[in-house]
Amino acid sequence: MSETKKEALFSYPEPDRKLLSGWKGLLGFLGPGVILASATVGSGEVFFAPRGAAIFGYGILWCLVLGALSKGFMSYTGTRYIVLTGEHPITRWGHIFPGPKNWFPVLLGVLAVLSMPSWVGGVANLLANMTMYLTGGSLSIPLWATIYILGTLAVVASGTYQHVETTQTYIVITKVLTSFIALFAVNPDWGQLLLGLIPSFPTYEPWVIAKYPAVASRSIGMEMVAYVGAIGGGTYDYIGYVGLYRNKGWGAMGLPNHKEIEEKLRVTEGQFALPDSKEELAKANTWLKAAQIDTIVSFGTLLLITVVFTALGAAVLHAGQLVPSGMQLLEHQSAFLTIVHPGLVYLYWLAVWCALWGVLSSIFELYPSTCYEAFRTASSWVREKGKAGIAKYVWVYMCLGGLAYNWAGFNVVTIVMVGSILGGALSCGLWCLAQIYAERKVLPPQYRMAPWVVVCVALSGVFLIAMAVFSVLDQFKLI
Repeated sequence: MSETKKEALFSYPEPDRKLLSGWKGLLGFLGPGVILASATVGSGEVFFAPRGAAIFGYGILWCLVLGALSKGFMSYTGTRYIVLTGEHPITRWGHIFPGPKNWFPVLLGVLAVLSMPSWVGGVANLLANMTMYLTGGSLSIPLWATIYILGTLAVVASGTYQHVETTQTYIVITKVLTSFIALFAVNPDWGQLLLGLIPSFPTYEPWVIAKYPAVASRSIGMEMVAYVGAIGGGTYDYIGYVGLYRNKGWGAMGLPNHKEIEEKLRVTEGQFALPDSKEELAKANTWLKAAQIDTIVSFGTLLLITVVFTALGAAVLHAGQLVPSGMQLLEHQSAFLTIVHPGLVYLYWLAVWCALWGVLSSIFELYPSTCYEAFRTASSWVREKGKAGIAKYVWVYMCLGGLAYNWAGFNVVTIVMVGSILGGALSCGLWCLAQIYAERKVLPPQYRMAPWVVVCVALSGVFLIAMAVFSVLDQFKLI
């Protein structure tokens, strides 16, 4: 006899009509991706992409593009899963891997938590460096960093998710428009830019070694992983990013008895009993459009700005033998616009401030969500407190860690290195491979990713893990 068919756990809610009304309607579903774009694009575009291009020229573009694309595929595996099931993927990882229950989510959570102060401190350091330069050194970098960290916390803590989301929308638009103006004004070598998409191992040119010995003393592996980790962010962003879908009610998240369904899933072993009728599959695929447009726009923005600022860095900074370093982290990049007209320096600084403050404000929204999602399955205290309840503890930790990095006198590249290796590369690669395994374990075949997407996600995971391992081996001269 054939096995009795399981009754479906739920039926999907009727999709929003805007999902069926073309691109104009789909753009109304931008949300968590806008928060993510502001949380990840800023530091990568205004500092790390131009710095990489300044040091290595157009030849570093492939590394930055692969980093951005890998993070895009990685994030989509999580957003599609939560829309289809109503469950955060990190919850499922606590059930399906051999060994003690929840060890894998806790591991990723710990890696993310260890990385958080690195990015709070690093972004505040960039803002402080910029402000000290513009104000003529009126206050020291640690003092300005303190003002930015505590001031941003006060702004975010007094607002709501909707207010933060609206603010980030305008910030991202400002970034994109400013990028295009600069790109066409500088008119980079388009042929060399295309050749930069072909993977090749970079080296320090003689002028870098002569003019910037502190830069050349860093292992190339560490320099590259800093770019990969910065471009697109890391699990400290993505765990929280997927969790923000709870605010949207898309797909299974919009069920009126979602909490009940989530509890049933939490104790479910094996494959989920998702609805399998044609009508239900059609509804599920329609809801997935919301996750797809959110991912495409946020990562399309990220990829676009990464390419633009890499091109600008190569055309202006590398050609002029100028590297953002030491106390001149952002000043050289102003040439991207002053080439057109000296007065555009004000537009440059406005865009930089918007980008960096967008990062700092967004991570105060994301990181409590990251901690909640990472530890809720293993900790009843976290589940009882909820995201809002643990936010104040996460914020205190973020602030103290970020302040400690700055008052200890570290520069921004050193500050973000921990976050880049652990959260921006290694754990992102583990996420990719874990989600492929999770889908095979719990989703019916008709709900799984298409084969070509699986291949892209697997390659993304291998690339990100390889970058983390390579950077450490290169640092200790083991290769």
